[in-house]
Amino acid sequence: MTNRSQKFLSVPLALVLILLLAAGDNLGQTKTGDLTNPTDDRPLHMLVLGDSIMWGQGLRRENKFWWRVKSWLQDKTGRDVLEKIEAHSGAIIGTGVIPARRFVSDDGEVNLETPTINEQLDDAVKYYGDTSRVDLILVDGCINDVDVRNLLNASMSLEALGKEISTKCGAGMEALLERITTAFPNAHVIVTNYYRIVSEKSENNSFNRLLVKKLNSQNPESRPLTDEQMLTNLISISEEWYRMSTRQLALAVANANAELQRKSSRQKILFGEIDFAPEHAFSAPDTLLWNFKFGSTNLSGLRKAIILLSLGTAAYKANDEVRDSRSKSCKQVFDRPHAYKETEPEKQYREIKYLACRYASLGHPNKMGALVYTEVIKGQLQNLITNPGWLRNAPANEPVTAN
Repeated sequence: MTNRSQKFLSVPLALVLILLLAAGDNLGQTKTGDLTNPTDDRPLHMLVLGDSIMWGQGLRRENKFWWRVKSWLQDKTGRDVLEKIEAHSGAIIGTGVIPARRFVSDDGEVNLETPTINEQLDDAVKYYGDTSRVDLILVDGCINDVDVRNLLNASMSLEALGKEISTKCGAGMEALLERITTAFPNAHVIVTNYYRIVSEKSENNSFNRLLVKKLNSQNPESRPLTDEQMLTNLISISEEWYRMSTRQLALAVANANAELQRKSSRQKILFGEIDFAPEHAFSAPDTLLWNFKFGSTNLSGLRKAIILLSLGTAAYKANDEVRDSRSKSCKQVFDRPHAYKETEPEKQYREIKYLACRYASLGHPNKMGALVYTEVIKGQLQNLITNPGWLRNAPANEPVTAN
C-alpha cells in the first residue's frame, strides 16, 4: 500500500469522514468534462460484478461505494454514468460447490451462491447485447468460494486454507478476468481485495468469546479448544486470509494484464488494494465493519449471553442500515415452503440459510469502511481517466435503462 493510503487510514475516522464529505460537496459544484473527449458526451457504462462487499451489504444505495464512485466519475467527466449491478450477497465465482437446491431473490441483500459471478457475467452480456459500449467494470470475488465458514473455523489449518485461497482467489479470479476482458473488449477493470475479519485488536470480551464458541460448536469437525486457543487461531486464520488472498488476487491481475499485453490490447486491469488496519477489524476499537446492535453500550454479561443464545429471534439485530428490509426478504426466500415437501437435511439447510441471511451484514464494511473502498477505487480511476485515450469509441445506441 502507498504511503498516501497509509496516512489516510491513520487519520481519526471522524476527521476523515468530514474531509470526504466536504470533498464530495466541492466535486458536486464543479464539472470537469475535459478528462475525456469533450466532443463525445455519450453516457459512460459501469458494470458491477461480485459478492456482498461489491454489492454493499447493509448499506443504503447512496452509501454503497459503487454509487459513490459513479457519482464521483460523473462529476469528474461531466458525463452521465449508467450502472448495471449484477453483484449480490453470497455470490461465488463458480469454483465452489453449487447447491442442488437453488433459492432465488431480487434483493441483493439475500446471501445466495447463485447467480455465480460467472453467471452474472453471462447475464450482463445478454443485457448489453453490444458489449463494446461498457467502459468500466468493478469486480471482486473468491471469499465465498473459499467459504467464510472456513475463516470462522478455529480448527482450520493454515496449510489447508492456503491451498483453498491459491485455487479460488488465484486461478479462479484469473480465469474470471480472462472471461471478463474477452466479453467486454473496451472495458477497463478494477479488482478489489479483502481484509482481516478479526485481529488482535478485536475486543476479547465474554460476549465475543461466547460467539466464537457457538460458531465453532456448530462445526462437527472442530477439535476441542479453549477459548484462548479459539481466539488465537481465528486471528491467525484471519491474518493468513488477508495476506494470502491479497497476494493471489494481485497475482491474478498481473497475469491477466500480461495476457492483455501479449494480445496488444488497450484494456487495463487495476488492483484496488484495501488495507484495513488491525484496529479496523470486527469488534475492534475503530472498526470499519458492521457489528451487533445491542441498544446500549453498557449491557450486562447476562444480557449479552441471552442475546447470543437467542440468535435468530427478535432479540438480535445488526447495526446496519437495511436490516429490517433484509429480514423481510430473507423470510420471503427461506420461509417454510408449502408446496414443497422437504427432507430433514433440506429443512436444516434452509433454516441455516435463513439465519445466515438475517445476520449477513456482520463483518461487512460499514459507511466509513465503504468510504475507504471509494477512495481506493477513485485513486485508481484518477490515474486512468487523466489519459485522453482511456475511452475507445463506442456505438451510439444505448441500452434502455440501467439498474
